Amino acid sequence: MKTALLVCLLFISLPVFCQEKLVDVNGHQFHVYVKGFENRKPNDPVLIFENGLGMGLGNWNTVIDELAKTTPVFAYDRAGVEKSEKVYQTPTVQVVAENLKAILKTLKISPPYILVGHSMGGIYTRGFAGFYPDDMAGLVFIDPADFTETKDDWNAIFRRIGVPEKKIDEMLYDRLYKTVPVDSARFGPSSELRYLTALRRTDFAEITRLPVPNVPIYFFIGGKFEVPADRRSSDYNHDAFFEVRTNVNIERWKKFIYLSSKGGALIYLSNSGHYLHRDDADFVIGTLKMMLKRSE
Repeated sequence: MKTALLVCLLFISLPVFCQEKLVDVNGHQFHVYVKGFENRKPNDPVLIFENGLGMGLGNWNTVIDELAKTTPVFAYDRAGVEKSEKVYQTPTVQVVAENLKAILKTLKISPPYILVGHSMGGIYTRGFAGFYPDDMAGLVFIDPADFTETKDDWNAIFRRIGVPEKKIDEMLYDRLYKTVPVDSARFGPSSELRYLTALRRTDFAEITRLPVPNVPIYFFIGGKFEVPADRRSSDYNHDAFFEVRTNVNIERWKKFIYLSSKGGALIYLSNSGHYLHRDDADFVIGTLKMMLKRSE
């Protein structure tokens, strides 16, 4: 708290914005990072970053400061993650969207927004866009948890690589229906994982019923298979699974882009893994800057 306060004092010329601080929203403290608002003009979009599961806002340090040189940026830790206060509440897409909206309102950060979501953050990005479509200027998904996936889609991948039906049923049960105890010490990350499992059980029903805003939509996809040899499954060919699943995801995400008349892009980076914004930061920065240029 003292560090955050010191940073705010260094930016005393900006009464609302400082680079890093804690913000009280509905009685809970959220850790936020804001930068680049000094020269924001009316209707200039703000880049809003949603972290991966259990990840803190520092995960964006490869891209966020460079982007802040030309556009305002905002990042934060969701409840119970890193420096944000723990809140014993299921982090549904609605809860997270309402929290983010309240934080932005408290900081007087007005729309339009371009949301950038990595991994689990892609699910929360999709949720916010569905609840507040009029606030949106663009959507960017960086190797997101696949909110377009169904159980049938998942099973079909294993059929294509020759896994027997009995084994498919067993693996699906383990993935979706095995009881996972609540981890009160790490409630933020563990509750996000439990919620992701619940979403998968329903084929992401909470999300698919939400509207898709008519804005440009970008997907970044990592093509590098990163699972270490000692962690690969003994039940199926993990390399083949990764290849088939990636191709299947690409086809579904192409269809998602076409839900908007504003177009977009699907970008496959063959030498990048799940953390594309760290593996190829310059490319991600350049693409986002191009997206911002086109939105002018």
